Amino acid sequence: MGNPFELQACLRMDKKDIPNPLEIGKKYNFSKNGHRLYQIKVPMDLRDENWNAYGRCVITKYTLGEGKTIGTYVVVKIFDEIQCEQVTRAFVSDEEVDAVLIDIK
Repeated sequence: MGNPFELQACLRMDKKDIPNPLEIGKKYNFSKNGHRLYQIKVPMDLRDENWNAYGRCVITKYTLGEGKTIGTYVVVKIFDEIQCEQVTRAFVSDEEVDAVLIDIK
């Protein structure tokens, strides 16, 4: 029997769970359903459930168990309004990737 893990390239949370205002250098806690694997101390996007970008963060620690991933992250960059829009628009969906890869053999 295998263990279902998801490898994560960003920290995505419900908008209501993203602190407002964000503070650079402050530790925040997160909790996600499912077992997720994050790189430690590697900058990644902080995004909401609609893939809107807010800044960059690093995961400093996390634990897995009982169908949950619980951890701590630190904000290392807060996007201004223009950066939020640009990074959000640059998002590539799974459907876009699939459409490109469908003809690759």
